[in-house]
Amino acid sequence: MGKYEALKRNAIEENERMYGREARARYGDDAVDAANERLASLSRDEWDERDRLEQAIKDQLRAAMATGDPAGDAARELAQMHESWIRLHWGEGHYSREAHCGLAQMYLADERFRVYYDTAAGEGATEFLVAALESYLA
Repeated sequence: MGKYEALKRNAIEENERMYGREARARYGDDAVDAANERLASLSRDEWDERDRLEQAIKDQLRAAMATGDPAGDAARELAQMHESWIRLHWGEGHYSREAHCGLAQMYLADERFRVYYDTAAGEGATEFLVAALESYLA
């Protein structure tokens, strides 16, 4: 197995350890298995885009928070980027606005998500992101 394949496998296993139980309970085994298969099938370019998009979302979250408006243009751009991120992970045919909104609510309920987003963009970032997503997905 090459370094790139091992990188993908390790990322999928780590995600499964951290979020698998909750994701499977909320979305079902088929959806989680499909997402894992989707990630495993990403080309190197797609994987690199995934990494770039992850950083861009963090940067845009900070920029949108600076406006103070979770329904404004910067927040809408953030939400669109987050949708792209979710579609990349879930694959076509598995995305819905309802499931995306449910994921956003999970961000508020799970301390691991709060730590991730608040560490990336500052205290209150998780709440802001969820408000931006709720505005966008409404």
